[in-house]
Amino acid sequence: MTEEQHCGKCRKAVCVAKCHGCKKSFCMPHFVKHRLHLAQRMDNLREKFEILQNDINKDNFKQSLLSNIYDWEQRSMRKIHEIAENARKDVEEKLLALKRDVEISIGQIVRDFQANAEADNYTEFELEKWSKRIFNLRDSLEHPSTIEIVEDNKLSSTIYGIKIIEQKRRQESLCTNSISETVSYTSEQSTELIPEHFVPMYGPCRLSEDKYVATHSSYRAGLSQLTGSNNYSSGKHSISFLIEKKGIKNMFIGIHSASNEASSSFDRSIYGWWNLDYVIINGEHEAGDDNLVIQTGDKITLTVDCDNLQIHFEHHRTRKICHIPIELNTCPFPWRILIRLLMADDSIRICN
Repeated sequence: MTEEQHCGKCRKAVCVAKCHGCKKSFCMPHFVKHRLHLAQRMDNLREKFEILQNDINKDNFKQSLLSNIYDWEQRSMRKIHEIAENARKDVEEKLLALKRDVEISIGQIVRDFQANAEADNYTEFELEKWSKRIFNLRDSLEHPSTIEIVEDNKLSSTIYGIKIIEQKRRQESLCTNSISETVSYTSEQSTELIPEHFVPMYGPCRLSEDKYVATHSSYRAGLSQLTGSNNYSSGKHSISFLIEKKGIKNMFIGIHSASNEASSSFDRSIYGWWNLDYVIINGEHEAGDDNLVIQTGDKITLTVDCDNLQIHFEHHRTRKICHIPIELNTCPFPWRILIRLLMADDSIRICN
């Protein structure tokens, strides 16, 4: 006997069609709606292709890189102006002190000069002495030996240069639940462990234990967003998290560009995971379902691989590792970790 199939939407047993993509069966009305939904997604993709082609034709892709150079130029100029202004103030203060010393010396010379002139008590020796003292005082003003301008080689005063690095593009697919412990990448492979701390961005949040623990502080659900204290632009770095408490909704773990100071819940530089197969790319949902694989007590390691333009998500309990390639035009360096909590009392810990 053929197994009775139910519509994936209304659960009716009268099914007339099956989608070979999602593998679900539908009754006729819902199959038509399903195809209309797919057609709408096709239209959205077509629009994205057209926008991409338009950006290519107009060289819009240059703007992100060129704007980074412009930003560096402006920061460097502001730093130079700040250093120069401070140096001018220091010179003014030191010259003022020198001027007061010279005025005191001139007063002494004038009194000596006037006394000898009135008494008609001077010879070539006194004239030569006064002439030499006047010359020395002028020279001390025009060429002060106590003041010297030198370049400061302290790190805090350094203006760093920039260079252009072209990374070889890698064609890699998004992860799915089929990725298991047989994946060749491991979180211990040439990674650097750097202490991290949480930094609140917006939403209800409470930090504790030297900012290693973040807890959703509202009595009801609502978005709470945090970032990290470190910027990542090169190398490979691993950050381990412990899910101390999780409600019925998942937490987001990923990255965003530090150059985008997000003030809302949407940011196109966001890449990461709400779950092992629920992937966010360019701030939008790209693949998977938001099921409840991640649980309280789970340990997760996020590896930020700047050199290969990708991030990895390791779920230790299921021994699964996923990865996402990062596009620099939407997520420029430097990168920062990004955490989103949704449920009251959700809590996550950085395990440094």
